[in-house]
Amino acid sequence: MSSSSRIRIASLLPSLTEVVCKLGFEKQLVCRSHECDYPSFITHLPVVTEPKYSVPETDQSGDIHQSITELLQQGLSVYRVDDEKLAGLEPDIIFTQDHCEVCAVSFHDLELAIQKYLDKGVEIVSVSPATLHEIFDSFMTVAKALNCDERGVELVKSIRERFLEIRKKTADQLKPDVVAIEWMDPLMTGGNWMPELIEIAGGINKLSTAGEHSPWIEWDKITEANPEILLLLPCGYSIE
Repeated sequence: MSSSSRIRIASLLPSLTEVVCKLGFEKQLVCRSHECDYPSFITHLPVVTEPKYSVPETDQSGDIHQSITELLQQGLSVYRVDDEKLAGLEPDIIFTQDHCEVCAVSFHDLELAIQKYLDKGVEIVSVSPATLHEIFDSFMTVAKALNCDERGVELVKSIRERFLEIRKKTADQLKPDVVAIEWMDPLMTGGNWMPELIEIAGGINKLSTAGEHSPWIEWDKITEANPEILLLLPCGYSIE
């Protein structure tokens, strides 16, 4: 691999694109995924992925879910990699994830792209966090891959300190029951690290478990839980 000062980075996951920038490697980014849009200054970068399903403005979450389900049932990945475009950008390292087949380009697709188009020396770094602790570990995985362990330690430390400050501010407040809804049709509540974030923010998470995948659920379960707060965060989409 090239030295970290000259390394060419492809980031195909929005969260890892942010981490790369936080670690000071934004100028080494050569491309991004179709979903990477923050920090805003990276939006000029070439886009090398796209969804295999269309999302018209009239599509409801149920329509999107059906399109994705049909692809997965056919044994197909949800996203397409522009292999030739990616190869032309000559990345030294590619960042992605293998936690959720719906959230980003599959690890398998990237391996095929490397075998077909890219130099065999290209490194794929894939993360699969399910908890906040594992998220911090994934930050360190990125930092190690970029040979900047100390920056990774500082980044994790700063975020932990911010969480601690939030805990202090919410410690003496009433704890509302919260249900986080991650998808509207069919209904899915937010699992993985979302229950931990709710707890840090001063809420009591309901109907999902930290460290476990987000579960499908029926409306009657939500009405039975009778939460004081419904937190709507449709994965990958705006409320509109």
